[in-house]
Amino acid sequence: MKYIVQVEIGPEVAVEQEPGGGEKIEKWIGKWMALNPIGYYFSLTRRSATIIVDVPNEDSMFEALYETWLLAKNYPTVTPVLTVEEFPKIMERIGLG
Repeated sequence: MKYIVQVEIGPEVAVEQEPGGGEKIEKWIGKWMALNPIGYYFSLTRRSATIIVDVPNEDSMFEALYETWLLAKNYPTVTPVLTVEEFPKIMERIGLG
């Protein structure tokens, strides 16, 4: 299933990362890259990231979500999404199609 993960990164995170370089940020990005994301987008004006992954369930994202929480100091929003091709099957399964 596909998931859109959105996280707001507070201004204090940049201040914390500045003296020591970007080791925490690199580790965070590495956890998401290990899931082979469909898309990975940064908004520099909002200090946010949007990550789109296709994984079997949320369990496979646990490490990346945990690393995100450690870095951003807040929990990301995780939204399951469907493609147009998948939507009729889901509607049929729940009895609406």
